Amino acid sequence: MNIDDLLRRGRPDSTGWARSDVGRRALDGVVAAAPAADAADRAVAGRTRTSRPALRWSFLGTGLAGAAAAGVLAVSVVAAPPDARTDIPPLAGGQPGAADSTGASATPLTARDILLAAATRAEQAPAETGRYWHVKTIDVYGPVRVGTGASAYSLLRSSINESWDAGDPREASWSGQRDLGARPRSADDERAWRAAGSPTTWNVEVDGPARLVLSIRPGKGSLSREPEPPRFLESLGELTLEQVRQLPDEPDALRAWVTDRIRTGKDMGFAAGSAESNSLLFGYLSRLLLDTPAPPKVRAAAFRILADISGVRSLGLVQDARGRSGQGVEFRSGAETEWLIVDMATHRLLASKIISLPKGEPVSGGKERSTLVLTAEWSDAAPQAPTLPQK
Repeated sequence: MNIDDLLRRGRPDSTGWARSDVGRRALDGVVAAAPAADAADRAVAGRTRTSRPALRWSFLGTGLAGAAAAGVLAVSVVAAPPDARTDIPPLAGGQPGAADSTGASATPLTARDILLAAATRAEQAPAETGRYWHVKTIDVYGPVRVGTGASAYSLLRSSINESWDAGDPREASWSGQRDLGARPRSADDERAWRAAGSPTTWNVEVDGPARLVLSIRPGKGSLSREPEPPRFLESLGELTLEQVRQLPDEPDALRAWVTDRIRTGKDMGFAAGSAESNSLLFGYLSRLLLDTPAPPKVRAAAFRILADISGVRSLGLVQDARGRSGQGVEFRSGAETEWLIVDMATHRLLASKIISLPKGEPVSGGKERSTLVLTAEWSDAAPQAPTLPQK
């Protein structure tokens, strides 16, 4: 699966984003340049919101090999220089089997137990109302390799992203974004960074004559009005809010609906039940559960489908970077590993992560993207430019 496929799995409403000019600049050399987008891809890429990066669906790790082997859902955020903000959390923290806030050990649960319990919670959740479907996340992606030879090290970039999708199509929708800066990826990268003098900015080569300057310091927040009504799950049909509300709420029907689009969709064509189809099924339903305003019964059906996908396993009790406890589940497909953290009290997803480490690639060559969900709810609050997250 190429990087565009990975990005679409992580953020299905951004088909072609990785091949667009905006996407390639945003990836900042994280991956090799992909072919220029065709007309159809560019049309979709034009709708990609700053609040919905191509892979808002992701999880962070202190290193791909260690994360894949141990299920660690953490990223090392190093100490910043005195004049830089240090209260920016990593995407997802903790590790399997970690004690909760009371110090109690987690009761072992299978992935099926976790997902079916979440389905029951989702089904019992009351329907929400509000002026906007408001989603706020911290997204981390990379790596970007800086330095040369033995002195080289990897950086991860992060940003806070928000979207306010109007419930009434006659009203405007809004999106906001704020760069949270770059940080060394792992403990080894932090040591190399310190050995290099703890720089606070980096010049990175990208396609074209320009050079990108990365900084450890956060940028300014921005807020923009969306030119069109919101669309969801765009790789599955560019659904309107009303179409999301009409999605099948029985597991067999919802599975058939998604797998049919995987079978017939552009750049897909995978038969239901195949390894490729199951991988995309896991990714798309995770996307639905992460930040799509689907009704409670549709969410419950999505959890039940995930519970039946072969190969999904439990990571045990984990904590995200903000100290929120949840049950972790993992799904591996080829060179990719995808993780979710489920809040068992609310059934909501706290965080997600995708890592890709092709066979034979060094750990530093792996790609990753993570998302920490701060808000995903209906709200009447007015849109505003994102502020820096608090501790």
